[in-house]
Amino acid sequence: MIQITQQYRRLAFIISCILGLLVYWKMFKNNYIEENINMTHDFIVPFINYVPGFFVSPENKLVACEIRKSMSQLTTNLMCLLYNETQFVADKNTLNDTWEAPRHCMQEHSFTNFSDDLKNDTDTVKFAFIRDPIRRFLSFYLNKCVDKSECYDCGSDMRCVVERIYNGLWNIQNDRNMTFILMEAHAAPLSWNCGFNEGVSKWELLMMGSDLDERTSSTTKLAKILRKQGVRHELVESIEKDILKGETAHSTFKSTNRLAAEKQIREDPVVRYFLHKIYFFDYVVFPFKRDVLDPEYRSIFATAPAKVDIKFFV
Repeated sequence: MIQITQQYRRLAFIISCILGLLVYWKMFKNNYIEENINMTHDFIVPFINYVPGFFVSPENKLVACEIRKSMSQLTTNLMCLLYNETQFVADKNTLNDTWEAPRHCMQEHSFTNFSDDLKNDTDTVKFAFIRDPIRRFLSFYLNKCVDKSECYDCGSDMRCVVERIYNGLWNIQNDRNMTFILMEAHAAPLSWNCGFNEGVSKWELLMMGSDLDERTSSTTKLAKILRKQGVRHELVESIEKDILKGETAHSTFKSTNRLAAEKQIREDPVVRYFLHKIYFFDYVVFPFKRDVLDPEYRSIFATAPAKVDIKFFV
């Protein structure tokens, strides 16, 4: 009887220790999240459903998300090809076509309509190309601000551009005004796209950066998705080859403007201040390397970012 009592006491002690640890961990986790939220109180938050844009290949039960300045041109061309290969070939379209190229697919409602039937079909696969947020900004800046002078009234003044972007996105997230604004749509965080607020894990994410190994890995992953969805083998091989060829040629191009912009992004404290406020949470939500961030930002939400609840931000 004494032995049984001692066993019960020992078991009760173990249980109380476990419960104590669980309570401590919950308090620590809540405090950790609260402290990190306080440190980022004036940052642009993730998961605003601002610019959802989809391209659909119903036959393959395949859905791609268009994220501006994140391989959006390739995404459009690829999905046009899959939507109607015969028309794509007849129009002499290619995966390297620019936005000026005519595309019959864009006139088809079923190409841009992510139907409820596809949403509810467990065989549907959704994918999106994602790109390091700061490099994505660089692409936006060079195209819209330097080449086309379309960035507000800033011209190519990068400090002006990042401040105007921040203020525009801040107004959208606080007023919940979903009116489409071209500059904000192009510069919005990745997590504001694709309906990611409904769950990032529901998407196949293809990281396309300047690193050849990374691009090759993502292209291989895309090829597996296409084969799984019934795209014929010869077409998949052709797509894979064309993507790598096009990306390799593009990655070798370094203009004077690009080099100057890269230098300013690396060294200008005002530009970096706003870029961190705008894009920091993309480095939390998505699996990007944080070494491009300033040291003081690298440890914020550094543990288990997937466990940061969306309710804290929306």
